Amino acid sequence: MPCSRPYALEAVCNRIIEKNPTSILDIGIGFGKFGFLAREYTDVFHSRYFNWETRIDGIEIFEKYITQLQQEIYDHIYIGNAMDILPTLSRYDMIVCSDVLEHLSEQDGTMLLDSIKNQSKFAVITTPVTVLHQEAQYNNEHEKHISAWSKETLSNWGEVSQFENAYLLEISSAVQAKCGDTVKINYKGRLQNDTEFATLMDQSVQQLTIGRGQIIPGLENALVGMSPGESKTVKTPAASAFGPHRKEMTQIINRDQFPKHLTPMVGQKLQDHQEDGRIINVTITDVSQSTVTLDANHPLAGKDLIFDIQLVEIL
Repeated sequence: MPCSRPYALEAVCNRIIEKNPTSILDIGIGFGKFGFLAREYTDVFHSRYFNWETRIDGIEIFEKYITQLQQEIYDHIYIGNAMDILPTLSRYDMIVCSDVLEHLSEQDGTMLLDSIKNQSKFAVITTPVTVLHQEAQYNNEHEKHISAWSKETLSNWGEVSQFENAYLLEISSAVQAKCGDTVKINYKGRLQNDTEFATLMDQSVQQLTIGRGQIIPGLENALVGMSPGESKTVKTPAASAFGPHRKEMTQIINRDQFPKHLTPMVGQKLQDHQEDGRIINVTITDVSQSTVTLDANHPLAGKDLIFDIQLVEIL
C-alpha cells in the first residue's frame, strides 16, 4: 500500500536538512509523504514558506494515486516505471526511494539502485528488514511484495543503517571529507540553552586539516563524510569538547597574594606565570573579603555543546 511505518523517517528528514539539496527526486511517491517533508525541510526550513526554490519532482507508476494533493507539492510528477524514466532525467542533488525495492525483483532492484547512484549526488533508500506477504492493493499489481534485501547486499551500494524493521541505505557519489583533508568551514557554537558562544557564520571561514587536532574532537569527527556545501547540527558532549571541569585546576589564594595594582572581579581573565616559564590562563570565579578563586579550566569545560557547521570547501 502507498503507506509505511515511520521507522527511518527521522533519519531521512535529518539527511535532507544536512545535505540541503536544491533538487530532489522522490521515487514511488504514493501518498506524497516525502514530497511534503522534503518541501518542509528545504524551503520552509530556510524561511522560504511563500517562495519555494527547491525543485522537488516525483515518479509514480500507479497514476490513480496522484491527486491534487501531490500536484500541489511536487514541481513535476512523472508517471511510469522509474527504471525507464530515471535515465532520461537530469542529475538530482538528492534522490529519495522509500519502500520500493521490496516490490521489485532482485534484478530490477539492482538496476534501479545502479541508476539511482548514477543520477544523484546523494540518495536515501529504505526497505523493510522483514518483508511480509502482500498481494495487490487498490487494484495496483505493483503493490505486491516480491523480494527481500539483506544488509550485506545493500552495502554494495553504500552505508546501511537499521531502524527497527527498516534498512536505510545511503548512497553518495559526491566528494566527501576524510582524515588528512584540508578544508574550509563555517560554524556557530551554542550551549544547551541556545546561548551562542562562538560563530564564523557569514564571516571569514576557518581553514584546518582534519586529524591534526586543530579543533575539538567532536567537531573534527563530524566533518568526516561531509561534502562541500553540506550543513549539519552536531551535539558534542563535554568529553568530546573541552573535557570535564577539573576541581584540581581551581585555586583559592589570599587577597594579599593578588597583584596590588589590580582589583579582582568575577569573570576577569588573567595570566599566571609559572616558575618553569609556562603561562597559564585563568579566570576569576569568586571574590570574597579575604580570598580570590582562580580557575584554569577552559571556560567551556564540563559543558555539552551544540555546533551548526557547514563544510565550505575541500582543498
